[in-house]
Amino acid sequence: MPDYETKYDHDTMAPRNLEHIRYEKKGNVAYVTINRPEVRNALHTFCYQELRACWRDISIDPSIFVAILTGAGEAFSAGRDVKFLAKYQAEGKRTPHEDPTNPAFVWGGGALPSHVPCDKPIITAINGLAVGIGLSLALSGHLRVMAEEAWISDTHTLVGRLGSPQNLYFAMPRAVAAYLTLANGRLSAQECLQYGIVNKVVPRAELMPAAEQMAEMVCRGSPLASQAAVKLYRLSTAFPEPLIAYQRALDKETAESEDGAEGPRAFREKRKPMWKGR
Repeated sequence: MPDYETKYDHDTMAPRNLEHIRYEKKGNVAYVTINRPEVRNALHTFCYQELRACWRDISIDPSIFVAILTGAGEAFSAGRDVKFLAKYQAEGKRTPHEDPTNPAFVWGGGALPSHVPCDKPIITAINGLAVGIGLSLALSGHLRVMAEEAWISDTHTLVGRLGSPQNLYFAMPRAVAAYLTLANGRLSAQECLQYGIVNKVVPRAELMPAAEQMAEMVCRGSPLASQAAVKLYRLSTAFPEPLIAYQRALDKETAESEDGAEGPRAFREKRKPMWKGR
C-alpha cells in the first residue's frame, strides 16, 4: 500500500489495550477486526465502545485513507450478544449502553462509523455470517467483499427486538429487505451479489487480498476527494430526524416490552419464545 509522509504519529495516537477489537495500521490502511470468535463476534457494550474508539482514531489520522472491517474466525458478526443482554435482564437491569444513568449510555450501541462520524472510506470484508447489528456493520462499508460461504440475515424480531430496519430498506431492494426484517430470511453471498448488496464474492482464502486490492485502488485517489465523496454518501443516505427519533422510540418500546425480555431469555434457555404481544 502507498505510505505517505505525515506529521501525525498514528502508532502512538491509536487506541490501546483493546480487548474485543484488533486494530492495526499498515501504510494508509487501517484494519479493524471484531475479535470475539468464541461467540461468533457477537457485540456488547464494551465492544461497541472499542469500535467507536477505532472509528474516531481513523477519522482524525490524516495518514489513513481507507479502513477494512472484518471478523476473526469464521463469522463476521452474529449481531448483538443476546446472552449478555439476558444476563442483565435477569438481574432486573439494563445493559450499560441502554442505561441512561450509565456513562457508557449510547442507545443502539453506536458501533457504526457514521456514529462518530468517520468520513474515511470503509471496506467490509464479510468473512462469514452477518446478522442483526452485524449486518448493519457489514452494510456500513461503502465497498463490500464477501466470502462464498458467508450469508446475511436480520433476526431482530426473533428475539423481540426492532433494530434499525430503515437502513436495510435503503441498502437493498425493499422486498429483499422485508424478507430479512419480517421473515428473518437469509441471503447467500451469490444472492447478495445478484442484488448489488456487495461488490465482489470470492473464496474465503482470497477475501482479505481482494479487500486489500480494493483498498489500494482507493488509495490511488486523492484522500481529500475521497472523504468529500464519503460525506456526500453519508448525506444522501441520511434519514430525516423525525424518522430516526421515531425508530429509536419504537426500538426502546419494543426492547422494554414483555416480549423484549422473553426473546433473550428464550435464546439463553435454548427454547422457542412464548410471545405475548405486549
